[in-house]
Amino acid sequence: NPTGTLVPRAQLEAIAEFVATRAGVLIVDETYQGLVYGSAPRTAADLPGDVVIVNSFSKYFCMTGWRIGWAVLPSARLREFERLAQHFFICPSTIAQRAAIAAFLPESIRILEERRREFQRRRDFLVPAVRRAGLSVPAEPEGAFYVYADCSRFGDARRFALDLLQQEGVALTPGTDFGRNGAAHFVRLSYTRAFADIEEAAARLARYCG
Repeated sequence: NPTGTLVPRAQLEAIAEFVATRAGVLIVDETYQGLVYGSAPRTAADLPGDVVIVNSFSKYFCMTGWRIGWAVLPSARLREFERLAQHFFICPSTIAQRAAIAAFLPESIRILEERRREFQRRRDFLVPAVRRAGLSVPAEPEGAFYVYADCSRFGDARRFALDLLQQEGVALTPGTDFGRNGAAHFVRLSYTRAFADIEEAAARLARYCG
């Protein structure tokens, strides 16, 4: 988020090696790992050094709001994380824990994989549609449900997003919500709505940009 891209394995290994030389801890967020289109990414668990992986049920498992996830970490770090948990939330509710267990059932995974394929269908439609409208997508989304598009030919991203919302009723997020490096030229699109809604939004985007 917001680009939908993955860190290449070689680059991730280089980062891990650098962190290890500084006796640091590498924290890797794998929240979107289940929502990847194409070859499944490898987990960071086998990277060298002191690596902590955090994950969540909120994205792939559609459990946003249940406030539950997990971490994979060296046993030497376990007590540190226990202390953090005790100060922040003690533990997830019993209901959330039981729901998380149910999320791993085969029938649940079957539904979630159908949803992942639907996200891929939406991505495969939206990226070309955005490009036809006149925006560029420098990095092809590989996962999650976002498209990060360059709108610089139409001016400032925040103004572009506001005008599109007011004139066409299509909501985008300006890149400045996510950082500073070139962000004023980018907008983030999300394809979490129904396919028909995405088709309509793409048509309105094309009309606005035309």
